[in-house]
Amino acid sequence: MKTKLLSLLIMLCCIGLYNPTAEAQSIDDKTWFSVYLGHNELNGENVNELGKFNIPRDMGGGFAINRYLSPSFDVNVNTFMTRVDSDYSNSFSRRMFNVSTNLNYKLANDYIFDANSAVQPFIHAGVGFSYFQDGRADRQLDKMNTFQIPFGAGFDVPLSKNVELTFKSTFTKNFSDEIDGLTSNSATDNQFIHTAGVKFRLGRVQDTDNDGIRDSKDECPEVAGDYRTEGCADRDFDAVLDSEDRCPNQAGLAEFAGCPDTDADGVPNYEDKCPTVPGSATMNGCADTDNDGIDNRFDECPTVAGTAATNGCADNDGDAVKNTMDDCPNTAGVVSNNGCPVITAEIEKEVNLIFNNIYFATDSDTLHTSSVDALDKLATILNDDEGLNLMLVGHADSRDTKEYNKELSIDRANAVKAYLVENGIDADRISTKGLGETKPIASNTTDDGKNRNRRVEIKLSYN
Repeated sequence: MKTKLLSLLIMLCCIGLYNPTAEAQSIDDKTWFSVYLGHNELNGENVNELGKFNIPRDMGGGFAINRYLSPSFDVNVNTFMTRVDSDYSNSFSRRMFNVSTNLNYKLANDYIFDANSAVQPFIHAGVGFSYFQDGRADRQLDKMNTFQIPFGAGFDVPLSKNVELTFKSTFTKNFSDEIDGLTSNSATDNQFIHTAGVKFRLGRVQDTDNDGIRDSKDECPEVAGDYRTEGCADRDFDAVLDSEDRCPNQAGLAEFAGCPDTDADGVPNYEDKCPTVPGSATMNGCADTDNDGIDNRFDECPTVAGTAATNGCADNDGDAVKNTMDDCPNTAGVVSNNGCPVITAEIEKEVNLIFNNIYFATDSDTLHTSSVDALDKLATILNDDEGLNLMLVGHADSRDTKEYNKELSIDRANAVKAYLVENGIDADRISTKGLGETKPIASNTTDDGKNRNRRVEIKLSYN
């Protein structure tokens, strides 16, 4: 008997798990009627039947009315009729009629388990009353009754919108010690009742879209939805109905018509060119760390404010050459000259004339008097354009040693610098160096060639 009952329970569970038409109850308030068979187990002074399913006379049956209260709670009124007796001592037999009211807490409430689970467990507790009448002719027992506290657990298996299987085990705490005909001051007679049955909805539900919500309470009766949206479709469960959801397959925010804002920067993904990096609305959702109006993605210097012409890098003089590549970062120039101004052809011509008229005596760093007019013109050029800087490179002929000639060439460059400084040119604008005899421009075998090699070259620039 025990094996057959367990096999039946397992088979019914499998039907509930794999039946493709099985659906959970909707949250629509509804009343269900159930009928069931059960097995009663008594624990008294002279009998202990707990866990013993192989006692045929302990079988019983009953019915119940179940009412939906909320997604988590149901209330039901149960009746159960059975025989309680001792199959071992044959000492007593009674017929029992029981009525109880129970509150069920449903675990498939979307908080613990999914509301549409194939198997829907619950726990229950309540109050009850049982009436006992003697069931044997050879030994008369007085009629009796007792109040009870039932509690236990069970599960439902939805088969369709209108039919469910239901299984329940209930421990009944009785307030009487006389059920088995014996009285003891140490304990009461308690019971365990196991039932399996079928639940039927009282009345059929009109549910056109088959979403588990009756048409009378469905705001969208022809479109399958969810109880959280009053029966209207919300595929992404973001509380924005599909009919109003710009992104119905992606959970989003109501303020963005149901579309997401992944980086939470206040710019919805459909407008955000950088949906995973927080940015600003003015930058279409992208970041601009240095606030120079250039998206970090295209900003070569994202932490230093710059200009569009230099791809977001700083350009102090505004000549479209970024500071890091500008030889004259504080003087506007041209790209072709690395950000520096171009020396005009007129000045270049003047410099060439000056270069050709600077002379020194043999073996000396003393300027020849014929060089004064040329140097005065050079001073005028530098005073007219204070952005210009000057490089003076001294040279010598091949007389004497290389070391001596190099030193002499440096002295000649410094002699020209000293003259210009005396004529009002800032010394910081003039740099000098000497190359000795290493860069001749004429042969050192003639006096004219040696005169030409004793020179100071002039290089003007803005850097």
